[in-house]
Amino acid sequence: MTKHLAIAIGNTRIKAVVFDRNQQIQEAYAYPHDQLAMLEARLGARDFARIAIATVVPELITIWHDLPQTKILKTVDVPLQGLYATMGCDRALAAFGAGQSYGYPVLVIDAGTAITLTGIDAEKNLVGGAIMAGLRSQFACLHQNTAALPELEIPKILPERWGKDTTSSIQAGISQILLAGLQTYINDWRSQFPQSSVIITGGDGDQLRDWGLGVNASDPHLIFRGIWHFCLKCPN
Repeated sequence: MTKHLAIAIGNTRIKAVVFDRNQQIQEAYAYPHDQLAMLEARLGARDFARIAIATVVPELITIWHDLPQTKILKTVDVPLQGLYATMGCDRALAAFGAGQSYGYPVLVIDAGTAITLTGIDAEKNLVGGAIMAGLRSQFACLHQNTAALPELEIPKILPERWGKDTTSSIQAGISQILLAGLQTYINDWRSQFPQSSVIITGGDGDQLRDWGLGVNASDPHLIFRGIWHFCLKCPN
């Protein structure tokens, strides 16, 4: 059976999925950058018909980069209008994947190391977006840049708005303010595009949805859906 490999190199992790010819994901992997050799050992010996790589860390080179069937993806090539030069290819591909899979217009929230919001209208034009520190990044930053505040885990259940000690106050402040801010963006988007889907992806996507963020769906593979529709989909 013909198989295709899609790789997404993000700020902290390298992810890969193996597609069959019908867009079905057969395997999915995620490793920190320093464990790239483990991913290469798992997948390197196979004969993939097509390989596509999207990266925001161009200095990180894999064994697949120079193969003849490999395409290195760039933001400028993603078939959306109005993308700006410094926009990450991963962000553009996730937005394209969301639109192709769930329909346009669409708002994508990518909740990873950074949280990005990307809005695409019905004509596949970039409406705009926003970028902020991710959920885990906020917890880590508060601990690393203060003398007395502890390093905390992200709470599974949304904390009460008003904390009664240092721990609960940190957890409440980060989670409640982040959630409220994102919901404000969603509400504004839906006021402009009432028929739009709002899709969340990224490592903390399910957590934010569980806390009550008003999205239509959580899809961890949006960037790979974008890669598939962009350059791996077999011609009819």
